[in-house]
Amino acid sequence: MEIAKYLVVGAIGLLFGSFANVLIVRIPAGKSIVTPPSHCPHCGHPLRALDLVPVLSWLFLKGKCRYCQGRISPRYPLIELLTAALFVGVFMRWGLSAFTLAGWVLVIILVSAAFIDLDEGIIPDVITIPGVILGLAVSFFTIGFLPALWGALAFGGVLFVAAVISQGGMGGGDIKLAAAIGAFCGLPGALITLLLSSLLGTLFGIILIMMGRAGRKTPVKFGPFLAVSAYIAFLFSNEIVMWYLGRW
Repeated sequence: MEIAKYLVVGAIGLLFGSFANVLIVRIPAGKSIVTPPSHCPHCGHPLRALDLVPVLSWLFLKGKCRYCQGRISPRYPLIELLTAALFVGVFMRWGLSAFTLAGWVLVIILVSAAFIDLDEGIIPDVITIPGVILGLAVSFFTIGFLPALWGALAFGGVLFVAAVISQGGMGGGDIKLAAAIGAFCGLPGALITLLLSSLLGTLFGIILIMMGRAGRKTPVKFGPFLAVSAYIAFLFSNEIVMWYLGRW
């Protein structure tokens, strides 16, 4: 029975992973996420329902368009699988609850923001601002409105100060994504996200420098590190805080 629940959640995650792909492709291009219907990026042919089954359609068609045989990037099914795995992780942690629904919304925000940042070096307002609003809205059923509000203001404020001090080293998209994360995770989660993302970003930068692929002033796209850290914080912030306090 438990396996059946996870399979259902995974299937839901695959569907929303497909939706995340739409956001990742269309938002940076300034296109509507509703119209036109899904179509081949090469020939523009509208895709049928059988062409849009997450992962399976890509595998059945061997990564090619049914109509023009143009190559379809394997990143599409990988993002669908990633989203499904993250959905299952949230469900395993919170069960069937408001926290799970909030976590699934956060996953879509984090995945789309991270991949758009990787591709374009931006995190669009159309993702982050609704993210803040949704985080505050669902907080009435999860962590509470005031903790969510303080989390959004504090985390967004810290990155805003960092952006001012670094004179543009931190982008506006990062600041708004941080506010959205704070709205979902509250102050403890925001703090953990800040510390963990800073650590991961620093380690990544050091590795790039050691490999000769970056210099000390080479900008690092911070969105993916915020996304990874926020997911961990949303699931385990309470345990991390208790572990830390227990050490003292």
